[in-house]
Amino acid sequence: MRTLILSDLHLGNGGDYDIFAGSETLPDLLDRFVDPPTRVILNGDSMDFLLNEDPLRLDAGRAVRQAESIATAEPTVDTLKALGRICKGGGEVLVRMGNHDVELALHEVREVFRNHLHQPASIAQKMTFERGNEPHILKVGGAAILFTHGEQNDPFNQVDYDHLPGPEAPASARAEEFHYAPGSLLAKEILNPLKKTHKMRFADLLKPDFHGAAMTALAVDPGAVRVALKGESLEIISGAVENLGEVTFVPGMDEVGLAYRFQDAGLTPEEIEALQRQLRGEPEEVSFGLVSDLLGSLCLKLTRAGLKLYAHAQRQIAGEEGRRFFSYEPDESEMDEVRRLSTKYAARAVITGHSHAARWKQAGNLLYANTGTWIWLMRLPDEGATDDEWIEFLQDLKDDPKLESSKNRARLEKRFTPVTVEPRAEGGAAVSLHTWEPSGELRRVYSATVSP
Repeated sequence: MRTLILSDLHLGNGGDYDIFAGSETLPDLLDRFVDPPTRVILNGDSMDFLLNEDPLRLDAGRAVRQAESIATAEPTVDTLKALGRICKGGGEVLVRMGNHDVELALHEVREVFRNHLHQPASIAQKMTFERGNEPHILKVGGAAILFTHGEQNDPFNQVDYDHLPGPEAPASARAEEFHYAPGSLLAKEILNPLKKTHKMRFADLLKPDFHGAAMTALAVDPGAVRVALKGESLEIISGAVENLGEVTFVPGMDEVGLAYRFQDAGLTPEEIEALQRQLRGEPEEVSFGLVSDLLGSLCLKLTRAGLKLYAHAQRQIAGEEGRRFFSYEPDESEMDEVRRLSTKYAARAVITGHSHAARWKQAGNLLYANTGTWIWLMRLPDEGATDDEWIEFLQDLKDDPKLESSKNRARLEKRFTPVTVEPRAEGGAAVSLHTWEPSGELRRVYSATVSP
């Protein structure tokens, strides 16, 4: 059976926070794979349980209600029906968990999505679910191909599988002992209020780097951060800033990693003090325009530092080059992790998601692919952009945080990059990375043979 791999759909509940960009195209793609029968692997973050205002605590009843909201949302309905047609056509659907859909570990939640495939129960059971604490090894033509979402190497988005209940969980796992990852905390407690109160829709497009999104939000409007965030949420931001002069990054000491990221911005002591005053709501004293210049420099540095984190992964959508060019080349840190997984699990190919950046590299007998994302992406200024160009970009975000103007809408990108795996008659597997074009064409970009 051939295999289609997708990741990071981020199907939401149809609300203001939704970022899924494939509602009109993903069902068409899936229908291409109904006949002959196909195995579809959704490799993490397929459903996004963070796009709501519910408390960030694992509760089965709440998770079922959230799942119903996602399954019945207009952008999701047709996708689930198409997955149902995959199952009816003799195929199967494997849904692996990521860091945005840990609720899929619960049996009750899994049943919600099966029920919305619009198929008889005997067919709906062909949608199966899998925890992401271990990779999935698929043998195709004798070749071992490894699938993992990819958050296992991201300390701020690692899932607390030891305490996550559900089928295949440790017997000791309890929902009340489960802790969401720091990245989930940033998304729910900091970014969601900013998106609701100050319409900062751009913050959602900077996933999965929530540090970059939080820093960019501060750059766009430090006062908005203070007004929108309350209690512990504001303390997280303020604490990171207050300790900037003395904190050094030690894993586990800076729980959400913001102080570590703030240090990379290169703020001067005067800029740190100005940011602290903004977060405390203290009025600024203006003398010969110096304070406004100081805040301008502060916001420019935060913008560059925050968006640099995003651009590191999404370097294919910088400036005008984003219209024509799309770099699939992974960096060495990505390949180090790929080599580690390949060696540990004796796999010839490693396929991941999580970073939202499509990747492809064949190095000797090892193949690496990343399936990108089905959310909107934001095009940034060119790598060599001047301060004035960055200031203009920052001003556009201040004036239009929902990205509704024609100028800002033009900065939005969609890059849909599925991967297929097919058995070869002579043994081994053919692995290909495609782009799904607006015209409905599935265009092969790269292809390679994985030997047994």
